[in-house]
Amino acid sequence: MSKLERVELLDRKSGSFFILFLLFIASLSISFDYYKFTEFKRFDDPLIRAEVVDQEIRLIGEQPKTSIKLRLENGSLCRCVMSPYLRDLRGREVLVELQIKKVTFLDYLKGFRARGVIQEVYPALSLKECWYRIIADAHEEQRMKELYGALFVATPMSQEFQKLVGAMGLSHILSISGYHFGILSLIAFFFLRPLYRRLQNRYFPYRNGNRDLFLIVFGLLFFYLWALEFIPPMVRSFGMIAVGYFLYDRGIKIVSFQTLLIAVGLLLAFFPKLFFSLGFWFSSFGVLSIFIFVRYYDHWKPWQIFLALHLWCYLVMLPISLAIFGTFGFWHVVSIPLALLFNLYYPAVLALHLTPWGNWFDPYLEALFNAGDVHAVSIPMWSGILSIGLAVAAIRFKSAFWALGLLGSATLIGAVYHIA
Repeated sequence: MSKLERVELLDRKSGSFFILFLLFIASLSISFDYYKFTEFKRFDDPLIRAEVVDQEIRLIGEQPKTSIKLRLENGSLCRCVMSPYLRDLRGREVLVELQIKKVTFLDYLKGFRARGVIQEVYPALSLKECWYRIIADAHEEQRMKELYGALFVATPMSQEFQKLVGAMGLSHILSISGYHFGILSLIAFFFLRPLYRRLQNRYFPYRNGNRDLFLIVFGLLFFYLWALEFIPPMVRSFGMIAVGYFLYDRGIKIVSFQTLLIAVGLLLAFFPKLFFSLGFWFSSFGVLSIFIFVRYYDHWKPWQIFLALHLWCYLVMLPISLAIFGTFGFWHVVSIPLALLFNLYYPAVLALHLTPWGNWFDPYLEALFNAGDVHAVSIPMWSGILSIGLAVAAIRFKSAFWALGLLGSATLIGAVYHIA
């Protein structure tokens, strides 16, 4: 018997209806956001409840100030500059008076800066902050607290440490995204499957075990997403998982550009603010680069694809990464084997943080970061835009696929030459 072929979902006609559906949903979402914006703008200096999601001392005009990032109760993000003596309020809810007279609707969607005065601080900590403090208590060095906070609960790193991590090419490893979701899903399936099979064989053998297990894992991932306050790369990943399983369960091909297009389209239609999230677009572009490689080399053995994908994604992401952030170091190239080791390291440190030995790797990581270096390597923005254009063209043309790889290789050689 021949194997059934999984089919694509959209043809030209159904694709047109899908686009109209997305435009309809997007219009409703934007209208609702505009209604919340008008309510927000009823007063020039409203009192509004917000959560402190980031707080850091920065030099502003040669004066130390506290830069504080707020997530307002209407969902918008706001950054304020306050006294350098402000106590640590991360993870707490506050009542803040904001000066928003000049804030536009576009600012509201993107996130804006405003002057603010905190009127009241509420004692309860967010679940995310509680998790972070438990993790931080296992470590003595501040960089290790920031590293594992970013790795497990997506807490922001300091500017200095973030530059070092970026120059070492480790940002994509430490920033929670679909990569981490995939590992967590495999771990959950590994532990839940034997227990579920035993219950299924005894009490409900008629049920679809794979579907039930997916719903359980899906629920656990949603709880994790909610606890981490819906950070954009995780939202993209969660949307991809939901759309992918929905299509897979109906015999529709999921490793395809249509799947990515559907997931991104739905997320942007329902959550227009994601359009202004750099993390969301980096995450989506990373998935696109994976699908491009699989498009031409899905006949390779799984272990060959696994190894080659790490090198390919590194080269594809490098031009746009340097064009935007402009930091590079000698350890940047070493991030490729480090990304491979991360598949073993992540579940290991996850397990260690459930024991008193969560700091076991700290001396080795401190030595790694102490050896890191930061250099400014700026490349023209057109190089990053060209990388995106070639990636889109590579969906159809293999010549664009090779040009994309050559562009990444040339960027890497140029960056190494620049700092040598």
